[in-house]
Amino acid sequence: MRLSFTIIGGSALLAATALVQHGEPSKRAHHALVYDETRQRVIMTGGSTPTDSGRSFAFFNDLWEFDGKRWTPRPESGERISGVRLAFDSKLKRVVSFGGFTGQAATGAVRVLDDTGWRTIGLHADMRAAEPGFVYDSKRERFVAFGGSTESRQLHGRTWELQSTTWTEVVGSNTPPARQAHVMVFDEKRGRTVLFGGMGSGPMGQPPPSLGDTWEFDGKSWTQRQVAGPSARNGAGATYDTRRGRVILFGGAGATGFLGDTWSWDGAEWKKLSDVGPPPRAMGYLAYDKARDRVVLFGGRNGYPNGDQNDTWEWDGTTWRRVTTSAARETSPDHPDQL
Repeated sequence: MRLSFTIIGGSALLAATALVQHGEPSKRAHHALVYDETRQRVIMTGGSTPTDSGRSFAFFNDLWEFDGKRWTPRPESGERISGVRLAFDSKLKRVVSFGGFTGQAATGAVRVLDDTGWRTIGLHADMRAAEPGFVYDSKRERFVAFGGSTESRQLHGRTWELQSTTWTEVVGSNTPPARQAHVMVFDEKRGRTVLFGGMGSGPMGQPPPSLGDTWEFDGKSWTQRQVAGPSARNGAGATYDTRRGRVILFGGAGATGFLGDTWSWDGAEWKKLSDVGPPPRAMGYLAYDKARDRVVLFGGRNGYPNGDQNDTWEWDGTTWRRVTTSAARETSPDHPDQL
């Protein structure tokens, strides 16, 4: 099973257009989702997909928004990028992105999304990172970043906070081991950043290990929670369900292959919620739609090189349901109607 999580180095960069396939964004993995509380839409951007039988990759710079019924394309913007992370700044009411891989190198760019597209507002030269953890701590009004990869097998294990345009490293003696492709979600009720799993660094010549540890960050230090829970995995999707006050986690890839289980974390225990839902996959990323009380999943990978998906699913707190969507097609030069 090949996942291509270590996405730094060696792959050719191909231009990719945001093709509408069956009324949805094109198939992909390594993309990003977030809920825009101002527009009350789930935002999806970026990612990549194998081409030429896996010998190269197409990268995306498209933008889409989902209202519960359809995906609507917005103008393409910024660099074509994979492994970027998104968070919503609830104070300034804007979507912010960090990191990613451009096809040539990892980046430490910080961008904000406005009506005209992505606008770069800063660069973190000390933490160029693909597949990092990046969340907005609404209690302390700052972003928290941890992990990610700079290049093949070069993983970050440092914690940084971004307030306004200033990065500050949080130094502590007890921190999670370096990793990428992990889950990192901010628990709004408890005021904690929750980290789970990911891909660690193993000996040369051996596949990198999947991790299954749970950590929490309170703004001062990390604490490892010694609890039973999901099996070790990387590339899981996760988001925070504000109505029920719990982290929701789906899928990923581990020692047994692709996974399709759904779990919740309430700060005390992991609880398995379902083994039934979207087909098993890695990078089936999630966002919680607060207005509609639904967890939204889009895309991901369940095989290589022809296993990328572009399906949309919703979790209502009890059951997964596949959503039949239709895209609002544009006919302007900026949005060619391509089928």
